[in-house]
Amino acid sequence: MVKGVIFDMDGTMFDTECLSTKGWIYAGKKLGVDIPIALTDSFRGRNPQSIRKKFAEYFGDRLDYDEARAMKHEYFDEVTKDSVPHKEGLRDLLEYLDAHKIPAVIATSTEKKRASRLIHVSGVEHLIANAIYGDMVEHGKPEPDIFLKAAELIGQNPEECLVLEDSAPGLLAGKAAGGYTIYVPDMAVVPEEVKKGITEELADLHEVTAWIEKENNK
Repeated sequence: MVKGVIFDMDGTMFDTECLSTKGWIYAGKKLGVDIPIALTDSFRGRNPQSIRKKFAEYFGDRLDYDEARAMKHEYFDEVTKDSVPHKEGLRDLLEYLDAHKIPAVIATSTEKKRASRLIHVSGVEHLIANAIYGDMVEHGKPEPDIFLKAAELIGQNPEECLVLEDSAPGLLAGKAAGGYTIYVPDMAVVPEEVKKGITEELADLHEVTAWIEKENNK
């Protein structure tokens, strides 16, 4: 039985992964350097420290990470200053959880300062106020720390929580946390090997609502 739901944020709740990619492209153009999509794809689901490492491995001293990241944020913050696009079925799922008194929590690799602003302008903050941010845990995804901490925040056993994810690091972390793990695809390419052992792959959050209803009424 699902007694709590843990949401990844970017790409799972909010349709923002495409905006992040556009932000990196914007930064590359301003700096006169090609930042390949294959590289930005590898950032998905990872915390800033892990992204910094991957960036340095690719560019070395040829491009300053902090400068590029600041320009990426310049683009991203402008296009999300007043609102943030939802993934299909988000509001319905959150309202279902609220009506059935199933606690929900966000577990995002994004640091608190940036993620909390997105949550605030999302229009669903009243339905999901709990969150664990990437800068609140020592080990980011694919380690399970952030999901274990999220389950603790809502007072639930991790084994009875459902993790919703769209990235390989997130799915690995979800499986390691020991509960249900559902993959809701977005932009990230997830290898078949990573999908092994997950609970389910569903097309959107509408299907997640139906899955929880069925699971909790067996």
